[in-house]
Amino acid sequence: MLSANEIEQVYWLADSLGEPGQRIDDGLFLARVAMHARELPRNLRRFLADFRASNRSPACLVLGYPVDEVRMGPSPTACNRLREKTIDEIRLEIAAILISSCLGDVFGWRLQHEGSIIHDLAPRPEHEDVGLGTGSRQHINWHTEDSFHPYRADYVGLFCVRNSHRVATTIGALDPDQLSKRHRRLLSAPLFTFRPDPSYLMSKAHPLPGTDRGGILFGDPENLCLRFDQDYIDWPDDIDGIAEAVETLRRVIEASLIHMPLRSGDFLLLNNRRAVHGRPAFTPTYRGTDRWLKRINITRNLERSRRRRQSDFDRVIYV
Repeated sequence: MLSANEIEQVYWLADSLGEPGQRIDDGLFLARVAMHARELPRNLRRFLADFRASNRSPACLVLGYPVDEVRMGPSPTACNRLREKTIDEIRLEIAAILISSCLGDVFGWRLQHEGSIIHDLAPRPEHEDVGLGTGSRQHINWHTEDSFHPYRADYVGLFCVRNSHRVATTIGALDPDQLSKRHRRLLSAPLFTFRPDPSYLMSKAHPLPGTDRGGILFGDPENLCLRFDQDYIDWPDDIDGIAEAVETLRRVIEASLIHMPLRSGDFLLLNNRRAVHGRPAFTPTYRGTDRWLKRINITRNLERSRRRRQSDFDRVIYV
């Protein structure tokens, strides 16, 4: 929980960097914001440094950033790039980027939210019955973010602007020790095909992403990581025990799930190699008061994706 003095420091720093009409997506501006992250309150930086260093914790929560929901305006029903933002919204986004920069570099996807760095997750009428962050009536099964992509985020930030109807965010994690050695071996084998979710296939831009092949579990055998989206994964049905291993993994993760209704000003940071997340279905009102989160993708190593970005300072991955 941020103290009153820490809130003032974060707020002042975000205010000093923002101005009306500021383009949050500009790569040079993002580099400048990241440089100023070292000016955040020491206790906050230490808390985030510990979270990053441990690499075993599935999530952490930064609480207390003040959000004036009236000054923020109504929950958006259009893409981030298609509307003007209030100075309060710009300031909030800068604060979120400052905090995120303590974990790594923020980035976006050309095929998601028109290349925006920060994604507005609020219900849109045209997505009402689709399992997207901008949908509503369709349940979103728990998953790791963008499991199909080799340059997927190491961390995913969810900053709650508004959630007066207390729609929950589902969070869970896998404890590999609850799997047998045989199941861990099967789930680590490069037998699984990961497909992109519909958010990447709705754009008219090309090329569209393809699939990726690998293991659900990966990394150090003593400290295994996870990538899994139960709706967009395939595996061969002729390998003995593989379906049983996947079902066991599902049961273990299901037992860990908690359902957290984020409150205005809560900033949930998920370790995308440890945690899964999702959302239940809900009924939107489209009256400007619907659940509104801002999603941020964060990588520990931006250089890995350089060949898929247009320049050193560009933060958008193109395919």
